Amino acid sequence: MQSTPNYLWHTEDVLGQGATACVYKARNKKSGELVAVKVFNNASYLRPQEVQMREFEMLRKLNHKNIVKLFAVEETGTSKQKVLVMEYCSSGSLLNVLEDPANAFGLSESEFLIVLQCVVAGMNHLRENGIVHRDIKPGNIMRLMGEDGQSIYKLTDFGAARELDDDEKFVSVYGTEEYLHPDMYERAVLRKPQQKAYGVTVDLWSIGVTFYHAATGSLPFIPFGGPRRNKEIMHKITTEKPPGAIAGVQRQENGTIEWSYELPATCRLSAGLKVQLIPILANILEADQEKCWGFDQFFAETSDILHRIVVDVFSLQQASSHPPHHQEYFFEGHLYELDPNLQAHSFCQTTENNPLTLLSAEPEDLVGVRYRDRDSYFGLLFLAVISVPRQKPWGSRCRCLREAPWAISRCVVQLPIYQVTNVKPCGVASRQVTAVFPPPGLGYNEEQIHKLDK
Repeated sequence: MQSTPNYLWHTEDVLGQGATACVYKARNKKSGELVAVKVFNNASYLRPQEVQMREFEMLRKLNHKNIVKLFAVEETGTSKQKVLVMEYCSSGSLLNVLEDPANAFGLSESEFLIVLQCVVAGMNHLRENGIVHRDIKPGNIMRLMGEDGQSIYKLTDFGAARELDDDEKFVSVYGTEEYLHPDMYERAVLRKPQQKAYGVTVDLWSIGVTFYHAATGSLPFIPFGGPRRNKEIMHKITTEKPPGAIAGVQRQENGTIEWSYELPATCRLSAGLKVQLIPILANILEADQEKCWGFDQFFAETSDILHRIVVDVFSLQQASSHPPHHQEYFFEGHLYELDPNLQAHSFCQTTENNPLTLLSAEPEDLVGVRYRDRDSYFGLLFLAVISVPRQKPWGSRCRCLREAPWAISRCVVQLPIYQVTNVKPCGVASRQVTAVFPPPGLGYNEEQIHKLDK
């Protein structure tokens, strides 16, 4: 056990560890409130005094809901090590979220927009106070759950942060390899001597890599063998990226680099959001600091996304692979007329036992559906499909409705109303519909901090 005058923690309750400090879960001795304490190790005291005090000063200066709060600065009783007492985020970090297999292909659109809003708001507060973070990555974006059940993301780890105006430069190198600006990567990772100075746009590069990672589940720049094994090619990819490209992958040793100008098909974001996001990524993932967007334009473009209103459009006739002239819909035993102007919230309320039934003149008697499971504001549509020749008399077609319970047990499919895509034939076993998904995969998520003080 270790303690300060007001807080107590066990050394096994580690929340995170870096080059100069370790973060533990602790409790207030009087109230029992959970906090996070950052305890600095001996290596941290080898740094200049100015650097040692920088994180304390940065956190004292900042006060924003999307930045982890500093409660106190104390010392341990015996070793007199400095301890930062900070807000405890119980849901881990954005990195933990991305390592969840459910997010192997990136976050859902709703969660991604929350990340976007929180990171942009936190960064805006940093720029208002003239601070550059210098180590933005998913592992330094903490998560907790709000009272409404929604995620709240907060920037943390200001050990590399410093005051820097838009027109100022710095020369010391901090950061994490995969998220590091190419100019800093060349010096810190490749150990090549160069006298370049860096500006606030280095944070924009890290934000771009982080947003791409959050949107797709993988890193944007991947040399053959991985970023940590092929560092020269990693630097080549990031510095030779053509204008407009947002990703580059080398699939074979000494092979060519495949550039991507679009987000991958497996990305869970809507087409409309992709159109807005791609230009932002292309212009902040720019190695040339003179060509990279500034923060003013970045904030303007991301604000435009966050202030847009989602309009849900649903057309059941167009969603079906059965031609409209072969479709007849029944609900609760009656013909269901589909008005093209019908709003989604006015659609019939279906359940698994009371679905909307499509009588189709197409030869397929059963269909599966290609869809991706997502949240829907209007809920799910339960749909059963029965094939019946159109030339049959009305009475025969109505009798087919009596087959609905049997069809329901075999192939009721659930469609998120605003995400319905084409209904397509697919293999169906007895009492089971096969949903077609892309193959699973995990992104490259290893973390390691490289820091060099000058």
